Amino acid sequence: TRGRLIRLSMHDHYVEVVTDQGSELLLLRLSAAMQAAAPEEGLQIHRSHWVARAAVQDVRREGGRVALRLSDGSETPVSRARARALAGAGWI
Repeated sequence: TRGRLIRLSMHDHYVEVVTDQGSELLLLRLSAAMQAAAPEEGLQIHRSHWVARAAVQDVRREGGRVALRLSDGSETPVSRARARALAGAGWI
């Protein structure tokens, strides 16, 4: 699926590639998908999720948990370990 990249998410052994034109499952490791996403600016926000910076619409904090609302309407969790990296990069 072509289009502007929004996020990459792991589902078993598949990566769901979500763009503004739709989504597709690919038999691929997340690390390989993140390399292929370059030069799109983005960060891995969880062991199973990578998001494009341009797709981040809002940050939601609730009880110590952080999630990002993306341009496709989805909400993706941020792991506690990755929240520091996001804060350091000025995302949250």
